[in-house]
Amino acid sequence: MAVARRPKENSYFAARAARDAAAKPGTALVSACRWAVDYQAHWSLALLALIHGHNWAFAGNASPFVQLQHKIPGDPQGRYYRGADDVFFVLHWVVVFTLVRVTVMHGLLEPFAKWYGVRSARKVTRFSEQGWLTIYYIVSNSVGLYVMAQEPHWMSMKHFWVDYPEGHRQMTALMKSYYLVQIGFWVQQIFVLLIEEKRKDFVVMCVHHVVTCNLLGWSLYMHYIRIGNAILCCMDSSDIFLSGTKCLRYLGLDKATIVSFALFVVSWVYTRHYLYMKMVWSLNYESYENIPEDSWDPARGSFFTKNVMLGFTILLMTLQVLLIYWFALVLRIIYRVIFTKNLEDSRSDSEGGDDGAPPTKKTN
Repeated sequence: MAVARRPKENSYFAARAARDAAAKPGTALVSACRWAVDYQAHWSLALLALIHGHNWAFAGNASPFVQLQHKIPGDPQGRYYRGADDVFFVLHWVVVFTLVRVTVMHGLLEPFAKWYGVRSARKVTRFSEQGWLTIYYIVSNSVGLYVMAQEPHWMSMKHFWVDYPEGHRQMTALMKSYYLVQIGFWVQQIFVLLIEEKRKDFVVMCVHHVVTCNLLGWSLYMHYIRIGNAILCCMDSSDIFLSGTKCLRYLGLDKATIVSFALFVVSWVYTRHYLYMKMVWSLNYESYENIPEDSWDPARGSFFTKNVMLGFTILLMTLQVLLIYWFALVLRIIYRVIFTKNLEDSRSDSEGGDDGAPPTKKTN
């Protein structure tokens, strides 16, 4: 009895292209969607070449896709307002994240997982997905905390509201870039959610991403970016441990996984339930102590009314409900770790199917 050599596994993107090629042809729209998924690196690189080529050759290095717009004339600090042209900057970063994600996953993380000894094609894919998120959240959280440290609201929730609206309308280049890039990331995450293999919490994740994009967009438009910056930092910090724990599990590092998982649980409770709810409290109480009630004056950039605060509260509490749902799943994992020593992710496993590893064949 001899065991046949395991065939060489394709990357996630090559394997998906092969499956789609073998499937029955669909409508033109389905074919276009498949093409967009299978050739992410190609079309995103082509778009970036077009955008930056136009910026260099025709726009005098001032294209709204590449450069921040709406700079305040004569401002000694070189600050910016928000404006309609910011949409182009966000779209540019959607394309950037598409290219960077597929490049890092396919060119760096997949080869590393295979080199390390991960044999399951599905685990290789999951490792590359979560590895990319770990890298992004480390960078995003570091930048977000640095941005906050330069602003009045560092360690002071009262300054989410002090000097509203004028002190909030005027954004440094760093703050505005950070916020627009974050919007670009979360818009791109909706695209990612649609192309990845569906998980058990797909609908919940859809709601999360849509609510997050709404919160970011409306907070920028209505000049509530200070609290938006703080909430993003809270979310990113625990996401580092969440994605990092999954990566360690896919690599089979059991002891490191347990330690990382414990840090994740502590960070999740502290940031996503305690600090997060303190910010919701600040929105509903401290805001009224520092901003005159019913300060609705769009010409001045003031959008403070009870209805606006209620709208933000509903969106934030919708996220909190989702976080409580996910934390309930985390508690199930804790139960399994304690009583069965099994650290499986019940939060976002895919529906059914094998792990993608080819079967072992026996020959006489």
